[in-house]
Amino acid sequence: MLKMCLATFLFFICCLSTVNALKCMKCDGLSSFDDCDAFGQVENCMPNQNSCETVVRGKYENMLVWKGCKDTMACKGNQIQNTRYSGRSTQCKPNKASSVCTCCCDTDMCNTGFPNCISKYRPKSDPAVKDCSVAESNFPHGNVKCNKENLAGSVCEFECTEKDYFVWPKQGNTNVCLTNGTWSQDKPCCARPCPPYFLSDNAMLIHFIGKGAERFVRSAPRGIIYGVIAEDSVKITTMSFGKKPIESSIIKFNEYDANSTLLRQMLVERITTSEGPVNTGLAIEYALDNLLTPEAGMRTNSEVEKTVEIVTNAQPSDNAIPAAKKARQRGILVYVFAFEVDGFKFDREQLLQITGDEKHVFIFQGYHDQLAPEQLQDINDHFCKAPCDHVLHDE
Repeated sequence: MLKMCLATFLFFICCLSTVNALKCMKCDGLSSFDDCDAFGQVENCMPNQNSCETVVRGKYENMLVWKGCKDTMACKGNQIQNTRYSGRSTQCKPNKASSVCTCCCDTDMCNTGFPNCISKYRPKSDPAVKDCSVAESNFPHGNVKCNKENLAGSVCEFECTEKDYFVWPKQGNTNVCLTNGTWSQDKPCCARPCPPYFLSDNAMLIHFIGKGAERFVRSAPRGIIYGVIAEDSVKITTMSFGKKPIESSIIKFNEYDANSTLLRQMLVERITTSEGPVNTGLAIEYALDNLLTPEAGMRTNSEVEKTVEIVTNAQPSDNAIPAAKKARQRGILVYVFAFEVDGFKFDREQLLQITGDEKHVFIFQGYHDQLAPEQLQDINDHFCKAPCDHVLHDE
């Protein structure tokens, strides 16, 4: 029983020490204090490390800086050496190549910026220490805490608190106010991994004709609905078309509450095949006027990409190029997912003129709907290249 109580006590002390651990700036052998703060990282000290240490070696113009956690007694022992003589001069002498200077402090991130105990290390010709622009307290999908607000040496720590959100860039969870009055990096953001969280509103225009097509259509093509369906990710509106748009088949953005299960069920129930002419241009015009609109649930945020996706196994009967060009002029991306079956071959040049980009034309041999890795990569490269520009922020 005694052993169990002792083990429980030690576990509690260990956990308590971890929770309340001192935090220090850590860097190894960088050429300036600002570089150390800009390219270093926050270190959580061990329970026996109750001080933050800064060590500077060499002359000012060739100095190297180390920062990190240190046992208090060892750190103070090193600092005492600053004023002790080594040969004909003290150990801490910035004008000597053999100089070694140490400073200690004992509060979170106290070793950022210039070390106070050796301020003489900074020549008089150095510019005065400046404060940074006011630190922003608003950090959508997360929290930010700054230990000294916007004062030189302040460290802001960023944390994402909502599910599946992570600080981006990956190493950007801290930002330090450097002594020259600038922050060590641009403000990060909370973003979700992309893929699969693409931020786009997609209008999917579907036309299939011929034997075998109905079974494929009824399966509700899965592979070309890329990404996670969610209010802050992919949203889809769909419509079947032939000679004209089939209005009974329409599913609007705001009909299924970003519920992917309900969306797939509605696709199975509403999407249909059709015979006769394939007026793709007319379908695009209809989508621009009736589907890609705020009234139909399209998001108006500038961060949300807009796309028209033509899913078909037949060449357009009308001239779809002017309507597609109108869409692209509005900043809407145009894609074609073309299925070649029963020996039919698409006019690839025409499809290219519709999309305006060869990377937006996807041709499948037969009825399968899985995008090849290189095709997915083209999509990923566009939608995921700047995560902070492709995430919704509730201001």
